[in-house]
Amino acid sequence: MSHAEAVREAFTTAIGRLDMDQVAPAANALAERLRDGGLLYVLGCGHSQVLAFEGYYRAGAPAWVAPLLDDRVSAARGAACTDAERREGIGRELVGRLDATTARALLVISSGGRNAVPIEAALTARDAGLLTLALTSGGPGNRLVELVDHALVTNVPGADAVVQVGDAQMTPLSTVTGAVLLHALLAETEARLSDGAVLVSVNVEGGEAHNQSLMQRYPHLRA
Repeated sequence: MSHAEAVREAFTTAIGRLDMDQVAPAANALAERLRDGGLLYVLGCGHSQVLAFEGYYRAGAPAWVAPLLDDRVSAARGAACTDAERREGIGRELVGRLDATTARALLVISSGGRNAVPIEAALTARDAGLLTLALTSGGPGNRLVELVDHALVTNVPGADAVVQVGDAQMTPLSTVTGAVLLHALLAETEARLSDGAVLVSVNVEGGEAHNQSLMQRYPHLRA
């Protein structure tokens, strides 16, 4: 098997092993919180921040998703991002920025589920009365699973990378498996809301007008 084929096999196997039964209870709870026009905020640090963008302002994604971002925990900062994610206080600060009139739920994405920022964010959101969700590996030492109302578990290994290339392990699984569970959650939740709040491509006929109408309902999309 070539390395390219091994990569494909690793991803298809990991996706095939995902437990999709865990999505429905989370979607039920989330839909109840969003019925009055509220928002689901999504927080991720490092490469988990990719998934905070994944469901935001794109064709096929719901308008009620908003990323909770901070440059200090962006993967673009390299090792400095890891230092920041382990620093106490940032998680509380980020959740403290949320507008209580629109924030209804927080999805914290952290494969390891043990660093300070995701743990603090989940605890602060819970104390503020938000619905708390996690997208995480669920492996040993993972604290996040125990702290949230609903956890979506990827079951990827702690090292994340799984394909042997020479002396190195490559092909981290957490982003792709996380994206599958994220979109499953968004789809199941929107199905329960049934309010047509899904963005479309601006390159299809009527697409821009459709999205503009959603921006009237969800002005955070203009940020």
